[in-house]
Amino acid sequence: MGYHSFDLQSAIYSLLSGDSTLDSLVGNNKIFDHVPQDTTYPYVQIGLETTTNIGTKTVDGNVYNVDIDVWSQYRGQKEIKEIMERIYNLCHDVSISVSGADSVMSYVSNATTLREADGITRHGIININFTIYDN
Repeated sequence: MGYHSFDLQSAIYSLLSGDSTLDSLVGNNKIFDHVPQDTTYPYVQIGLETTTNIGTKTVDGNVYNVDIDVWSQYRGQKEIKEIMERIYNLCHDVSISVSGADSVMSYVSNATTLREADGITRHGIININFTIYDN
């Protein structure tokens, strides 16, 4: 059985960073794993991941539950919700290519918006399940 975690992260990065509409919303291709110090808002971060084995005797598979975090300091929710909507449209119910995997399916399981303790920064979390079967 393959553990496709980093290959999946690379595929997610390619999907998000390759979209001109998302780029116009966050600017300068601000899609990160590690956010550089002094990065200006808004930006997107590939966040936490939990993996669950769904393999059988004959098929190897995992569900990778991935958070995509969106950060904004726009006054109000318009900016963060527009960015989240674009990520939803890019990631929900799509099949993406992951090295070593036979089948990759995705769906957005939930989305949350929060206001951080500073009262200014907004944090959006899009939680996506990627089901991957080995080839």
